[in-house]
Amino acid sequence: MPVKNKKLHIRVKTDQNKNRKAIDPLDPLFWSQEWEKTVKTSSLSRKNTSPDRWTEYWSHISKSYGTRIQCESKIVDEIVRILLFEKMLTKESEVLDIGCGPGTFAMPFARFVNHVLALDPAIKMIDTLREEAQRQGLSNISLLCQRWEDSLFLKEFDFAFASFSPAICNAESLLKMHQASRKHCCLITSSNAENFRVRNELWERILGEPFHSSTFHIVYPFNYLYASGFRPQIRFLKNEVCYEEPVDVVIDRYEHYFRMFIGLNASTQRIIRQYFEDLADEGIVKTHEEKAFAIMWWAVEK
Repeated sequence: MPVKNKKLHIRVKTDQNKNRKAIDPLDPLFWSQEWEKTVKTSSLSRKNTSPDRWTEYWSHISKSYGTRIQCESKIVDEIVRILLFEKMLTKESEVLDIGCGPGTFAMPFARFVNHVLALDPAIKMIDTLREEAQRQGLSNISLLCQRWEDSLFLKEFDFAFASFSPAICNAESLLKMHQASRKHCCLITSSNAENFRVRNELWERILGEPFHSSTFHIVYPFNYLYASGFRPQIRFLKNEVCYEEPVDVVIDRYEHYFRMFIGLNASTQRIIRQYFEDLADEGIVKTHEEKAFAIMWWAVEK
């Protein structure tokens, strides 16, 4: 059971050495502000890309991304088993999947629960999910093409879920997720810095600076919830995934990715193409990524 936090006011104390007010780390405001700071200092934020560009990007890569996540099926199966064991998912569950993408979790969930509402702002992600759900004969998934920040659900679901969703990027968006559920929530996110080796290497070659971001690190949502009086449970998982994709598909995806941050000129295109052609073997790019992430779930106070 969550522990009630009866002190809703902001607690501050004076730091005599620095002659300024410091917020107690046991105050939720401390972690809310730390989370905001790391978002602002992220390489992604400093490049001033817009939500609309991200939505266009996710729509553009929806088909190839849907194929790519098939390589992660063992990870997904393990996570679903954990959630079933912990009774987060039952045959009566009404589930909300925030940032559902092409149905990475929405479709596996649908096999064990009553109903899934899959939400994503990228229309082609929604279309990809619709097509695959129909192919698999899953009729208990509803689709909603909408930004999370434009959504409002109050205790309408038994289980609110998000996995590596850009929608859950601060305390406010996490609180909305919490308010949407009447029983449980689950957030899956990174347990280390963003270590996508290929993206990071290309970032430095193209932009001339190291990539840095801890926006999606579990430390911020976990400590925000803990300081708010809840006691989330966590499981840490590690897995190495090998992706095999046609070289032209990978080049296209990264060209659209970097187009969000810079004007994509002929020089930049050459860097991207040369990088992946050097990796390709008979037209196929094989990349290995180590996935280190945290599964965090918590009960919603009734």
